Amino acid sequence: MASVGKQGRVIQFIHPQLEREVEGRAGYYVPLEEHILPYDGREVLYILGYACIDNSCCGGEKRWGYVQVPGFLVRKHIHSKESGPFLSEVEIIEEESDRSSIRQSLLQKYPGIQMEIWGAQYGEEVSPHSASGSGGNATQLGGIA
Repeated sequence: MASVGKQGRVIQFIHPQLEREVEGRAGYYVPLEEHILPYDGREVLYILGYACIDNSCCGGEKRWGYVQVPGFLVRKHIHSKESGPFLSEVEIIEEESDRSSIRQSLLQKYPGIQMEIWGAQYGEEVSPHSASGSGGNATQLGGIA
């Protein structure tokens, strides 16, 4: 389970390797860029990329852009594992009004893009682990769900 501090539910986020294809059952996705969106005095971490379904039995190749929003950045690049990807702490964005405003801001910047704002399920489906030693944080790998 993710820890809940004064900010809310905080999880550890493993940053994806940018511009590297990640294969899935029906295709692949490629995280291209990592950005910060200023929002109400905080920083929202988001990943911009594209996904492709190319192994489907039901038609040809389909490709689309995506934005993935893990949450509010709490601590960036707190450590990495021996030349592996960086780990950061992010707070899940739980308030629907914040989620809606952030979604609108990103859709203005990237019209028509597919968007995923992580929810509480990202803190519940992973093993407990903490980089800060406080225990109870969840670790989640960046990518498309």
